[in-house]
Amino acid sequence: MIDLHCHSTASDGTVPPEELPLLARKAGLTALALTDHDTVSGVEAFLKAAKDVPDVRCIPGIELACRLESGEHCHIVGLFVDYRNDTLQRLCNQIIEWREERNRNILDKLSELGMPLDYEALKARHGDTVVGRPHIAEEMVNCGYCKTIRDAFQQYISRGRSAYCEREVPDGPTCLQAIHDAGGLAIWAHPMTSSSRTQPKCLTIATELRQFGLDGIEAYYSEHSMAQQDTVLKIAAQLNLAVSGGSDFHGDHIPEIKLGVGYGGLRVPDSLLEELDRRAES
Repeated sequence: MIDLHCHSTASDGTVPPEELPLLARKAGLTALALTDHDTVSGVEAFLKAAKDVPDVRCIPGIELACRLESGEHCHIVGLFVDYRNDTLQRLCNQIIEWREERNRNILDKLSELGMPLDYEALKARHGDTVVGRPHIAEEMVNCGYCKTIRDAFQQYISRGRSAYCEREVPDGPTCLQAIHDAGGLAIWAHPMTSSSRTQPKCLTIATELRQFGLDGIEAYYSEHSMAQQDTVLKIAAQLNLAVSGGSDFHGDHIPEIKLGVGYGGLRVPDSLLEELDRRAES
């Protein structure tokens, strides 16, 4: 069993990257990829810790959001990336600047709603972490504005809510090119999680991404039903895409999702690594 999609404290997870290899072993995993949002800052510590857990293969990765010409938003997981690559680092720095702008816009709206937050203090508490909405939600709970992180999202900062702000993201070709420049594979993450993602729409988006060099698609995912999983597997076969999968583990920020098994029933086959390795080597 493997897990090729998880997050650490370097982005919006609650488990430090150096603790993930041992946690993966305890979960019975043979391979784990660290795929933090918009940053590879946790990869070095993750790989260093992996040396003490040789029975778990630890894979450097990243998760990037992008926007397509059709207006669709997608998340792309990069696997086997060189975390020191200049192109990837530059793109991460640009995205983090966009995140910073969005965070301040969200806080402005929260302040107008009578929920002021000290952004500089929030950032100082999280050090080098890429601050995003989960950290803002956590701060809203700490200040007594909401009872839980989920409440903060559902009431104020989810898409369509009163304090939500859109953020700038790279276009599809830029995102995929940066992953390829870093020697990685570009995988479309959780393709069926949007409520509007029908099979035809998913195929259309995958076809568009394939034109830009998409290497694979995430069929096995915590929130995919069996029917959705089968749909994605068929699309992968139709477009000659590699198949990947992962839990999207975030630790205590999403406590229902466990490393490796998601909500309990996820099983990502070890056999997927053979094709992913082959494509990465080529």
